[in-house]
Amino acid sequence: MIMENIKKLLFVLLLLSGACKKPTEDLKIVVDTNVIKYTALIHVTDASNPEAVLKSGTLSVSGDNADDIYEISGNKQFNINNGVITIGPGPAAVPLAGKPETYSVQVKVPGYNTVSKSISFAADQKQQVVDVSLSKAGTVNSAPVIQKPLPVYDPVSLNFTGTCSSSPDLVIRPSMYVFFRETGSGTVYQYLGYMESGNMTATALKKGETYDFQVTYDGQNYGTTQQINNESESLTINMGSAICNNF
Repeated sequence: MIMENIKKLLFVLLLLSGACKKPTEDLKIVVDTNVIKYTALIHVTDASNPEAVLKSGTLSVSGDNADDIYEISGNKQFNINNGVITIGPGPAAVPLAGKPETYSVQVKVPGYNTVSKSISFAADQKQQVVDVSLSKAGTVNSAPVIQKPLPVYDPVSLNFTGTCSSSPDLVIRPSMYVFFRETGSGTVYQYLGYMESGNMTATALKKGETYDFQVTYDGQNYGTTQQINNESESLTINMGSAICNNF
C-alpha cells in the first residue's frame, strides 16, 4: 500500500540544537511531504457563479494505468473539499521523458451535472492546475464565467511550516497548492501558487493587508492567517491529524 511506502519515503531530518545538550533535548523531526512528485490540482467551480463554494464531491479515475493515481496524501479516497483535490501518480509510476500518461477523471458534485476531463502527466511538468466548471443539474453546460486576474504587487517570499498539536516535536515542510483570500472579505478562496517544501513566492499579496491561506490534504482543509509586512514572511499551519498520526 502506498501509504506504507510514503511513511518510509518521507524525508525525515533530525535537528539537534546545541552540541552540549542531551541527545534527545530539543529534538525535532522534520517531515517533507514532497513524495508524489507529479501532481495536478483539480479546481472545481460553479460555471455560472464562481463565488459559489462547492463544499463536497467525489472524483473517479479511469485509464490503462488508473491504479497508479493517488490523492496527494497517498490515499485512494478521492474526495473533493471546497472544490479542491490534488492527485498524481505514485512514486513508482512517474512519467517517462517523451511518454506522457493520460487519464480520464470524472467529477461528481451533488446538484451538478457530472463532467469528465482528460489529464496528462508528463516528465517535464511536475505541477499543473486543471479547472473544471460544473453546470447545475437540469441545465445545459454553458461557457464558464471568467474570473478577474489576480493583482500584481512586489514579490513576497512565503515560508510555511506545518505543526501538530498532538506531536509538538514534529515539523512539516508541506509541498502543496495554496489558496488565499483577503481576511474578512467573505469571498471564495483563489489559487495563489504551489509551495515546495514549504517555500513559495507570490506576487498577488499587497503589503499591509491580511490574508487567509488554505491548503487541502487528504480531503481536509487547513489554514492560517497572516498580515503581509515584509519581503519574506513565515507562516504556521496546524495540520491536524492528516499527517501527524503517521509518525
